[in-house]
Amino acid sequence: MKANTWKTILQIAISILTAIATTLGLTSCMG
Repeated sequence: MKANTWKTILQIAISILTAIATTLGLTSCMG
């Protein structure tokens, strides 16, 4: 695999993790 592929995968993973963290954070604050 090329380095670019890994960079893309990392960026996607970070985006997903950030979205989940934000959702959990909002849920905790709202709850």
